[in-house]
Amino acid sequence: MVWRTLFVVTTTVISMLLPFFGGVVSLLGAFAFWPLTVYFPVEMYISQKKIPKWSTRWLCLQTLSVACLIISITAAAGAIAAISHDVKTTKPFHTSY
Repeated sequence: MVWRTLFVVTTTVISMLLPFFGGVVSLLGAFAFWPLTVYFPVEMYISQKKIPKWSTRWLCLQTLSVACLIISITAAAGAIAAISHDVKTTKPFHTSY
């Protein structure tokens, strides 16, 4: 319980100090989404069920995987654009009331 509380407090303080923390988190999420949520599970399913290459089911699963890859690349590009914009317009450790 102490470890979790310290982790939450530390993460909250870091997020308050870095105004572009949300952009960094979205970039990490964009990088982690496709391989962990789509690619590996689809490939394991294909391997487990022994789906033959170029069958209709295989093509549909690969199309789903490529579509999610494109979405993930787009999300990463948006996160990079947001971070670069925030870095240019904000001053770290500076508050504006």
